[in-house]
Amino acid sequence: MDQEFVPWSAYCVSEPIVSAGRRSLISAFGDLVRCQAGFEPYELPEIFAAPIDEGENDACRRLVALDAALLTTQFALGKIATFARPIGGGETVGIPPEHWEIDDPLPRFGTGTYNADDWANAEAPASHRIFVASSSFEEWLASLKSPGPLSNRELEEALDPQLRAARAVAARRVTAALKLENQHAEPEPARSLSQSLTAGDELLTRAEVEALVKFKRSSIYDKIKEDGFPDSILLGGRAVWKKSAVLAWLEEKIAQGRERTKD
Repeated sequence: MDQEFVPWSAYCVSEPIVSAGRRSLISAFGDLVRCQAGFEPYELPEIFAAPIDEGENDACRRLVALDAALLTTQFALGKIATFARPIGGGETVGIPPEHWEIDDPLPRFGTGTYNADDWANAEAPASHRIFVASSSFEEWLASLKSPGPLSNRELEEALDPQLRAARAVAARRVTAALKLENQHAEPEPARSLSQSLTAGDELLTRAEVEALVKFKRSSIYDKIKEDGFPDSILLGGRAVWKKSAVLAWLEEKIAQGRERTKD
């Protein structure tokens, strides 16, 4: 019995556990990780057994944790119903959304179980298996946009929460500045899609990016690979950049320069 609940081991086997109109948390989370992080469920034990390395291993674990947090939010908001059934069998009952108001949901996803009486204690012995409403989960999963391959910038953010926070702050500052600029700007003729995706977020050609950041083409692509510069978007067969993303990168670099000056 103990072996059954070794964290992540359940993702290595074909699960025979069923419940009418529901699927196990193991099954549901395995599908989410496959779709969002790009890992097969059977890879999870290896991912969490890998040593801490401040590199690929940690990035993989971080991506899985982000998926767990994403799904937990749906449970806590009551948008996807969850259920508990005693281990071994018995009456299945709904799990209140507040039982998902926990600091670290990852242990539950690792075993697909929890203690229904001592639900906030991750160390409490498991008493129930967790199930998910099949229809609402599958509708939600189908609605998620596939993330595609992670860029170097996204991998950096997965590894470094402080960097992720700094970039979020820079992006908010730029968004606020662009919004203020638009409020005081003279009305312009309607723009085509190739000029703007949304109001205040113009698309820049490579030449316009070069003029804005004062880098040549080769330097821009080097900085995409090595310095977190935003990736381009292919539109109509040419590369363009979101102006807000480029400005946010500049704001981030200016802020870093200020910090170095203080030091």
